[in-house]
Amino acid sequence: MSEVARGCQPDAQRDNKNLMQRCVHHVFYFGLSGEIFSEQIRRTLLVNLFSIVCIVFTFPLGIAALYRSNTWLALVLLCFAFIFCINQFYLRRTRNHEICANIIIYPLYFLMLYLVFTGGVNGTGYVWIFCVPAVSLFIQGIKRGVIEMVIFTLLLIVILYFFASVYGFAFHYDEDLRFRVIASFIVVFFLSTIYEYSMSRFNKALHESSKQLKEQAETDPLTQLLNRRGMQQRLEEAEGAELRLVLIDVDYFKNINDQYGHDCGDFILRSLARLIQKELPEGAWLSRWGGEEFLLALNDAYLGQAIEVAEKIRQAIEGYDFNYDEQEIRITASFGIVPLGTDHPLALALKAADSLLYKAKDAGRNNICV
Repeated sequence: MSEVARGCQPDAQRDNKNLMQRCVHHVFYFGLSGEIFSEQIRRTLLVNLFSIVCIVFTFPLGIAALYRSNTWLALVLLCFAFIFCINQFYLRRTRNHEICANIIIYPLYFLMLYLVFTGGVNGTGYVWIFCVPAVSLFIQGIKRGVIEMVIFTLLLIVILYFFASVYGFAFHYDEDLRFRVIASFIVVFFLSTIYEYSMSRFNKALHESSKQLKEQAETDPLTQLLNRRGMQQRLEEAEGAELRLVLIDVDYFKNINDQYGHDCGDFILRSLARLIQKELPEGAWLSRWGGEEFLLALNDAYLGQAIEVAEKIRQAIEGYDFNYDEQEIRITASFGIVPLGTDHPLALALKAADSLLYKAKDAGRNNICV
C-alpha cells in the first residue's frame, strides 16, 4: 500500500465516524446541543427515544407474527408501529412533547392489555407489561401516572381472572402464574413510583438550587437590583427589540464617601435603587451598572417617553432627603439616553451613553443628555 493511501485511511475513518455521530445526533437529539438543554427539551428528547423504541420493537415483532401466520397479532402490532411512526414525524415537526407523549402512552396501555388478553406468542405476552410503570410515571408524572397505573392494574386483574371464563378466545393462564404476574407487576409499579418520586424531588431541589445560583450571579448584593451581568444577559436576549437605555450617574458620589464614609455611600445607593424603582414604567429593567452608575432599559419607548421617565427620576432624586445618622443629605444625578436596536448594537449604545454622561457632567450635572 502506498504512503498516500495509508495517510488517507485515518482521515476516511474519522470522516465516517463523524458522519455516524452526526446521524445519531440528528435521529436521537434533533441536532440540539447539550449546552442549551432545558427541561422542555429534555422531555422532548426522551419522548422521542420512547417513540423510537416503540417503533423498533412493534414493527419487527409485527413482521415476525405475520411470518408465523399470527394474523391478528401481526395486524395489531403493525397498526401500532404505524401510529408510532406518525407520532415520530409529528414530534419532529412540532416538538410538542405533551401531545406526542399521550400518543405513545395510551396506545401502549391498549397494546399491553391486548397482549395479556390474547397471550401474545405462546402465552408470553404478559412479559411486556413490566415496562409500563416506568414509562407511564415518567410521561404522565407522579400524580396522573399513579392514577393511570392503578386503573391499568385493575384492568389487568380483570383480564387475567375473569375474561378467560367469559371470552373463549382469551388466553387461559395457570392460577399460580396469574398471581405471580399481578404480584410482580405491583412490585415493579411500587418501586417505579418510589424511584420517580425521589427523582422528581431531586430534580426540583436541583432546579431551585440552580435558580438561586443564577439569581445570585445576576443580582447586585447591595441594592438587590440586576448587576451588570444580569442586565447584559437580558439585553442580549432582547436582541432585535427596540429599547431605550438610560445611564444614570450620581453626581459627586466620591465626596459623599469621603465626607460621610462608605457605609453612608452604601445607604445612599440602596435608597436610590428603591427611589428609582418607584418611578419605573411597567416592563422596564433596572440594574446597578457599576459603582454609582445605574442602567435603565425601557421597552418600546420613544425618545420623548424616555426623556419623560428620566426627568421624573431626576426630580425625585433632586427632591429627596436621604436621612443618614441624623443627617439630611441631598444629591443629584446626571443622565444619558441612547437607543438600542438592530441599528444600534449594545457595545456602541453603551459607549454612546457613557459619552453623554461626560457631556452632562461638563454641562453642570443634574441634567439629561440625548
